[in-house]
Amino acid sequence: MRVIMFDRQSIFIHGVIHSLQTLIPEINITGTCQAEDLWAQVSASPSAIVMIDGNLIQDDEIAWLEALMTRFPAISVVMVLSKKEARWVEQLLQRNVMAIIPRKASPERFSAVLDSVSRGMVCFPGEWVKQPSSSQALLSLSERQREVLKLLAAGESNKEIGRNLNISAATVKAHLEALFRRLDVKNRTQAAMYYTRATV
Repeated sequence: MRVIMFDRQSIFIHGVIHSLQTLIPEINITGTCQAEDLWAQVSASPSAIVMIDGNLIQDDEIAWLEALMTRFPAISVVMVLSKKEARWVEQLLQRNVMAIIPRKASPERFSAVLDSVSRGMVCFPGEWVKQPSSSQALLSLSERQREVLKLLAAGESNKEIGRNLNISAATVKAHLEALFRRLDVKNRTQAAMYYTRATV
């Protein structure tokens, strides 16, 4: 596994290198604080995993990251971030960054993320990725689906929902299947709980 670190603090680079060499004996890891040196190292290893300090690349520097990824399309970029910023994380997701590691993560977590990325997996901390709120997800349903869901949450059967809305039980069932998929729930109970939470 070839890993190149680009970080503002050489002491952080040395600490991570030492920890990872202990946890992953076969790792080939180097680091630099200089952009020119990073380009040289990536040129020599164009399919490496490149771990980049997120503080070195903020909004105005995103073009630099894009240039790096365009010139070396086989690299896997892992961002090391000091703090959670949903907007920034969203930008990284859109640019095919493979992973985010919180800067204060344990060496074991760094190791696990690098192992996953080396296998082609994407690793973003769940709590850092903006999840749509329950109410936003409800708004993504059609008006008819929302009516069906409201009656379901009130405890009505498919037949009763159909009578109320003047549609067949089969149509009610089709609406329910569609909204279960949309809300990522598995059954009537979960859908009713989802609706109750979102409308409280």
